[in-house]
Amino acid sequence: YLTDDYWDGLTVLPAVGGRPEPRRVAILGNAGGTVARAYGHYFPRTRVDAVEIDGALTDLGRRYLGLRNARMDVYEEDARPWLEAAEGGYDAILVDAYRQPYIPFYLTTEEFFRLAADRLAPGGVVIVNVGHVQSSDQLEQVLGATMAAAFPRVLRDPIAATNTLLVGGGAEISAARLEAVAPDLPFELRPLALAAAARLATHLPGGEVYTDDHAPVEWLIDGSLLEYAGG
Repeated sequence: YLTDDYWDGLTVLPAVGGRPEPRRVAILGNAGGTVARAYGHYFPRTRVDAVEIDGALTDLGRRYLGLRNARMDVYEEDARPWLEAAEGGYDAILVDAYRQPYIPFYLTTEEFFRLAADRLAPGGVVIVNVGHVQSSDQLEQVLGATMAAAFPRVLRDPIAATNTLLVGGGAEISAARLEAVAPDLPFELRPLALAAAARLATHLPGGEVYTDDHAPVEWLIDGSLLEYAGG
């Protein structure tokens, strides 16, 4: 159920608010269901709404990746329209819908993150997987600044060389809270939570705030790829 990759972080970071077991989770960009499967195993009482625009990926997950979760509902829809229609009340909204090299601009804007914040339960968090070119911080800076326009606090977990998890929530979210509840997590998740707590820090400074009217994310990614290729 664990992958030794960024997906594992999505199972423990919701606890930065001090609740070890989330009651409801939405996964935007469920793909083959790696995270949903882990929730079904480690948090069998958690209700999971799994949103994936490409139903073929869900079929592949069920056929080859053991995608099973008795408390999961799967929605074959685009993430933002689905979230607009969703009832809300989530302890965590996990955004893993950024598929490199291009990502939907409308999932990177202040309006989107304000919508996500509105769909949270009190104390809930939004966690975004930011895939990026190794050693390039530009995309993370922009998303950190944009999330900070919608949330009182934004933390970063540089969990892998090409992945950072950004956590947006209330002023109370902290590494200390995650560390404090780590002993209450399932045994296999405890060391992951402690490692994440040790990495957590405030989001990177810099970056402009993207809006629905101005979100040149494709230009930003093209530039970072060219810079990386030019070495």
